[in-house]
Amino acid sequence: MTTEKKRIRRNDILLITGILLAAILVFGGYHLLYSQNGDTVEITVDGTLFKTLPLNIDTSYTIQTEAGTNHLEIKEGSVNITEADCPDKLCVQQKAISQQGETLVCLPHKTVVSIHSSKKATLDGVAQ
Repeated sequence: MTTEKKRIRRNDILLITGILLAAILVFGGYHLLYSQNGDTVEITVDGTLFKTLPLNIDTSYTIQTEAGTNHLEIKEGSVNITEADCPDKLCVQQKAISQQGETLVCLPHKTVVSIHSSKKATLDGVAQ
């Protein structure tokens, strides 16, 4: 019995490259055309709206709950959790958010910080 090794041919490499380029173009085009900056920050604690803040005004806000404390910072149109007294501090390690639909989550404190926009979405509910 002979074992024959399969080699990647030139056409295989061209096909893979073409698929990757198409995926990059679709992903990039989507973000250029449909991403929207938000204008408000909504803070929910345990599923209940806790506070709404404007995204265009630089400020700091402390979220004090029964479970603990998170310190929120709004700066230059983005929001970030800068300090927390939760054990894992994963919420502090998340990157700042500024686009509609993005969220920051602190599970131990049951806190969700999300960006919302008053502008009408460019996609309908099915496409989103």
